[in-house]
Amino acid sequence: MTVHSIHIFNKKCECIYFTEWNSAKADASKKEKLLEPAAEEKDVDGDPETAKLVYGVVFSLRNMASKLSNQGFSSYKTGTYKLHYFESPAGPKLVLITDPNAPNMADTLQSIYANVYVEHVVKNALVKPNTPIRNQLFRTTLDKYVRNLPNFE
Repeated sequence: MTVHSIHIFNKKCECIYFTEWNSAKADASKKEKLLEPAAEEKDVDGDPETAKLVYGVVFSLRNMASKLSNQGFSSYKTGTYKLHYFESPAGPKLVLITDPNAPNMADTLQSIYANVYVEHVVKNALVKPNTPIRNQLFRTTLDKYVRNLPNFE
C-alpha cells in the first residue's frame, strides 16, 4: 500500500496541515528542506488550490452520500487513488490519499486523530485552534505513525 498524502481541515474548511509521502514532489521537497532549514515554515498548508479541490470533492461526496443513504461517507476509489475521510466530533476533518488497492483506513484515521492530533495539537496550549499546524512533534509523530503502517511503501 502506498500512502500519498494527508490533509487536515479545520471547522472553517481551511487546510491546516498537509504532507506527502512517496511522490517525486515529496522527495524534492525533502531535499529542499535539507538544503534550506527555514523551508519547513514556508508552506505548512501545501498547495492551496489542491487543498480546495480535495475539500470540494469531500464536501460534494459527503453531501451526496447523506442524501442517498443514512450511512456516512468514509472513502471512495478511482483508478489511480483512494481517498479516505474521517470527521471528528469536534470538527477537524482528516483526508488520507492512498493507492487504490489500500484497505479501508477509517480505523487508521480515527487513531491518527485520537493518538496524534489530540495529543500533540489539541492538548498543546501553545497551538492556537484552527490555525496551521507547525508543531514539529506532531509532524514527527505523524510521519513515524504513517511509515509504521502495515505495507507502507
